[in-house]
Amino acid sequence: MSPLVSVVMATFNGEEYIQEAIKSVLNQTFKDFEFIIVDDGSTDNTAQIINGFQDDRIYYLKKDYNSGIADSLNLGISKAKGKYIARMDDDDVCIPNRLKQQVDILEKREDVILCATNVKLDKGSINKLKEEEHDDIKMQLLFNNAIVHPTVMILKETLREHKYNSEKVPSEDYDLWSRLIWEGEFYKIKEALLFYRYRELSETSQRRKEQLLLNVGISKFMFDKLGIKNLPNNEENIRILASHDYSISGKEMRGLINWFESLKQANSNDELFSIEKFNNVANANLEQFLISFFSNQKLIKKVLPFFNLNFDNKILIMRYYFDKIK
Repeated sequence: MSPLVSVVMATFNGEEYIQEAIKSVLNQTFKDFEFIIVDDGSTDNTAQIINGFQDDRIYYLKKDYNSGIADSLNLGISKAKGKYIARMDDDDVCIPNRLKQQVDILEKREDVILCATNVKLDKGSINKLKEEEHDDIKMQLLFNNAIVHPTVMILKETLREHKYNSEKVPSEDYDLWSRLIWEGEFYKIKEALLFYRYRELSETSQRRKEQLLLNVGISKFMFDKLGIKNLPNNEENIRILASHDYSISGKEMRGLINWFESLKQANSNDELFSIEKFNNVANANLEQFLISFFSNQKLIKKVLPFFNLNFDNKILIMRYYFDKIK
């Protein structure tokens, strides 16, 4: 009989952490799964480590050459027999009951096509401590990638229809969510069910600038799908926000602040989301941008923009610097 879940992992020269990652999958409390590992042309000891596991749930695919994560994941998904696809990366660690909790959600709620989880980060913190429903996630996807890629479990048929786009690497996951969010419900489990390891040498870290530029188009796609197109200087402000452009002038920053006010008004007029929830998400994204703007500028370039802020934003920035001094 076919397994209920197919865990799909792509790896490239993952010898440092892959043994721990594989063990965390094999030791899940939920047992009805196959584990597809696609080796994207590794040249280190990755193959030997994988072959060292004597577990018939592992299906190892070794590619002759490196073609990237999107191609590798699409290959793994094409071989999957499970009803659900669970993603896993070669440097992360699953909490033992991760698969069980995600299967429980997807089996109980037929409207949910994607179930993600919160993550425990390297430093021991948890990125978010709340359960998130579909609209919560959709609001966040307007501004950034709200889903940690290796935490997701998705209906296989959904992924067969909507494949990873190799031209969107290293934002292939954000691009996929921006397309899937219109196809069915998303859900994020409150608990941190994955230990997420951030590495400076990872592909995503090394290609951060490229990723941010790709995020501009993805964010614009989300706004367009919602019908939010006619705000003042809309495309430029989306570019500034999505690409984390902290080189903008004080005048451009003021324009961005005004754009956020127009955005909140547009949501209120069209009743796209809960007004209170959307305003909170918009305010949080603006506040994060302002803090990053001031922390990335030289002192001489901070003075004029600071005096152009309204009272609340001035307090925000002052509190940020006071907290750093403590």
